[in-house]
Amino acid sequence: MSKKRLYKEKIPIGPPRLTAFERARIIGIRAIQLDYGADPFIEVNKPMSTIEIASMELEAGVLPLSIKRKLPFKEDYKPIPVKWLLEAEKEDREVEL
Repeated sequence: MSKKRLYKEKIPIGPPRLTAFERARIIGIRAIQLDYGADPFIEVNKPMSTIEIASMELEAGVLPLSIKRKLPFKEDYKPIPVKWLLEAEKEDREVEL
C-alpha cells in the first residue's frame, strides 16, 4: 500500500473529503468559540475576523475535531478525524504522471 492512498482507505463512509456542509459547520462552530474568547490554534499577526481565523485553522489541520457520519438503518461508524479528511482531499488533488 502506497502512502498516497493511506487516508482515502481509512475513511469508511461518505466522500473522502470534507463536504461543503461539514466545512461550513466546522468553521461556524470554531468562529463562535473564538468569539467567546477561545485562544486560536494558529498565530495571528494582523487583525482578522473570527471566520478567517477559523478557516485558516481548518486548512492548517490543527483543529482537534472529528466528523461522525452515519447512514439510516445502518451500523454506526467511528468518528473520522478532520485531519484525515483534509489529507484525503490533498491525495485527490495530486496527479500521478
